[in-house]
Amino acid sequence: MPVTIANSRGMQNRFLEFILYRNQWQLATEDALYSDGTRYEPFKIAFKHAPKEKITALNHSLILGTGLGSIVQILHAKYKTRSAFTLVEYDETILKWALENLSALGIGNLKPHCGYAEDFVRDGKDRYDLICVDIFTGREVPAQFTEMEFLVATKRLLKPGGLWIMNYIVNDALETMKFLGNVKSLFPDVEVIEKNQNMILVAEH
Repeated sequence: MPVTIANSRGMQNRFLEFILYRNQWQLATEDALYSDGTRYEPFKIAFKHAPKEKITALNHSLILGTGLGSIVQILHAKYKTRSAFTLVEYDETILKWALENLSALGIGNLKPHCGYAEDFVRDGKDRYDLICVDIFTGREVPAQFTEMEFLVATKRLLKPGGLWIMNYIVNDALETMKFLGNVKSLFPDVEVIEKNQNMILVAEH
């Protein structure tokens, strides 16, 4: 049975719940589940579709939408990556829980940034081997993260040969078509993987 360890009003969320379930940490809001440790299905699938040699050789990864750090946990546990991670999360409470969780698992080399992802990518100067976009409000990706301005900014931060992965939930067919059109104009060879309502996009620079 899930066990609630803590709950809190976040800086940006009215309700947050920190849950232990089957030996993995979960993060829940009023209407969505955002993390599930190494079981987090969208990125388990994504990394299986990415070239393994690139995943294991990562040096610096950018995670936009940190949750409790499931993406980092999968890369650390399943792929033994030694990557440094820049973690961008707009809710200070979530970021604090993520850092405590990852530190308790012995995962270091973390650079946290509390702020908005669109501001971070617009102003960012560093380049990354991997960029993961996992940003939701409830079960929807906010519109600004599907627009060309944001997508172009993420590509600018990607090293040549780097990997770009985004988790998306399909709610509206026309919006999804527009979003996919934007992505394919930047990454013509993007792989689109459908899993229930999730659409996982994997591309190389």
